[in-house]
Amino acid sequence: MKNVILERDKWAEELTKLWKQLDGKEVMVEVEALNLGDQIEAEHVPLLGLSYDPKDDVVQVWVEGVDHLIYHPQKIMVVYDDDGKLLAIDITDREGEQHLINTKEPVEVAA
Repeated sequence: MKNVILERDKWAEELTKLWKQLDGKEVMVEVEALNLGDQIEAEHVPLLGLSYDPKDDVVQVWVEGVDHLIYHPQKIMVVYDDDGKLLAIDITDREGEQHLINTKEPVEVAA
């Protein structure tokens, strides 16, 4: 497994690129927080959009039926399997909560 931490100044560009490659693929959106435990917000739904707005400092994840907002992200990490296929996007917010966008199955993405 390989984890790649994205540079903050490239978040908008990289998330847009990942969204275009994942558009319509099924994902699960999960939030992991110490005070809440693991909460699944959406499961096995198509990814419809993924973006970062630096002005408002928010990541927006659109999936069927859910518009998931992540305010004041601190770290964005992309997780790949040993073959270079995308497994997940892991976003940590200012409160330390992890927002995971997991692919249903590994997805081949362009470098």
